[in-house]
Amino acid sequence: MFHGENIENVVSPQIVVDYMRDAHGFYEENRIDERYQAVAMDLVRRYISRVGVPKESESLFSASLYIVSRHPWSHPNPLTKTEFAARLRVKESSLDWYTNSIVESLGFIVLRDRAQLPFFVDPDGTIASVVDSIVRSSVREEVVLSVVRGGAVSPTTLAERIVDRLCNVVKIIPPVFEQELFGIVKRKIDTESQQLIQELGSH
Repeated sequence: MFHGENIENVVSPQIVVDYMRDAHGFYEENRIDERYQAVAMDLVRRYISRVGVPKESESLFSASLYIVSRHPWSHPNPLTKTEFAARLRVKESSLDWYTNSIVESLGFIVLRDRAQLPFFVDPDGTIASVVDSIVRSSVREEVVLSVVRGGAVSPTTLAERIVDRLCNVVKIIPPVFEQELFGIVKRKIDTESQQLIQELGSH
């Protein structure tokens, strides 16, 4: 499944540290902003700890940086994958493979703008945390009210309210991603509702 990665053996902390140092050298050589470097190196750490040693380390370093640089808050960010690969002198196909591998193995959410350019949401980051928190609290309020009063707001209506709050009130995600975010929020509402209804049904 993974492009030459060894997922049978647990990677030792020293090997992970060595790759992080190599990544730092690669980013320094390419004059990457320090703020991006730190987050990208942490992504390298997480990936190697989860998946194993990469076959093409510079492609992994580039893909980590690509994902970090395409945070939703960076929108509009017109730099294409082709231009990014050329700038770091790596093959676009390798950049593409490692980007997909990071997204899949670490559970990143991919949002696309109107030009279909990808932006990446870290499941351990601020955006995911705020989205999860608002969905959880909103669903709890609605389920509790429906139990007490009878009747409930439809999941679609609740999703619309939450997306509006995230994009236009809290402003945690640019409004350009509203449509993409709606599907994600709707799925989270369904999961959270089922769990809560099961809990209430078991008492």
